[in-house]
Amino acid sequence: MGTTLYLIFLIIVLLSFVIIGKTVYNRKKIPCMTGMMIAMTLGMSAGLIVGLIFGILFSDNLFVATILGMIAGMVAGFLAGVPVSIMAVLDGLLSGLMGGMMGAMLGVMIATEYREAMIKTMFFLFLATVLILVYMIQKEVNGKVTAFYRNPLVPVALMGLLFFAFNQTGPIFTGTGSAEQNHSGQKESDNSLLIKTKEYDFLPNNINIKVGETITLSIENTGTVEHDLEVIDFNPENVQQNSSHKHGQDANPIHLHAVPGEKQTVSFTPDEQGVYRFVCTIPGHKESGMLGTMKVS
Repeated sequence: MGTTLYLIFLIIVLLSFVIIGKTVYNRKKIPCMTGMMIAMTLGMSAGLIVGLIFGILFSDNLFVATILGMIAGMVAGFLAGVPVSIMAVLDGLLSGLMGGMMGAMLGVMIATEYREAMIKTMFFLFLATVLILVYMIQKEVNGKVTAFYRNPLVPVALMGLLFFAFNQTGPIFTGTGSAEQNHSGQKESDNSLLIKTKEYDFLPNNINIKVGETITLSIENTGTVEHDLEVIDFNPENVQQNSSHKHGQDANPIHLHAVPGEKQTVSFTPDEQGVYRFVCTIPGHKESGMLGTMKVS
């Protein structure tokens, strides 16, 4: 995960607690219906964005992504509803559950090249939702809006400034890029591919090869802990590898293991078209984002 993703998580948590804190502080002045709307909206929006992120991080395990997304949404909805009423709590819980489920499914299904754009879109929708909730609470408590909301250009300008700053922080998922960038960056020679590993990314994480061509695939461990690369359910011909590492998994013959600073290589000839996943099988590494796709055309 990139630094930007940690920043997104931090902002989501902080803004959620801002809404929850304002609800707690003004609980005696907030009508039940408004409290229900606050809990429902916060639970749904937090569940959607967090579920989306976990759906991408755990793209090979929809169950885990869904559970984590639902927990995040339900906690946000529950905490926002508790100060108001039981009905607000129920609204918040159910909305958070639904938002987490939908976000996780979207994250698992979305194509790799659209992940960052989708997260950015959902994140700014979350920010807009928070601004609306602050406006709603302010209107209910004081009967009027603050100077911040009197001129609509002010929140629009703030959102634009945040968007600009957000795009200066770097990629959300380190080691990712467009398909064209990955295709050109992976070539050492015509049929040689190099994938660099570090904590916890493959660079690149999308590669394209052709049926019938003899491919030389290498991994270079530029990190500080051991990593490996295994292509799932891929059985090419003419596999040749000089390595003392025995992983004991005959079902997946393409398996490279490298300690820090080491480079390992395997050659093979793909004989079937398809899209195959490759992962790091070191415990916890795949779950942290070490996975990618290999397209054979």
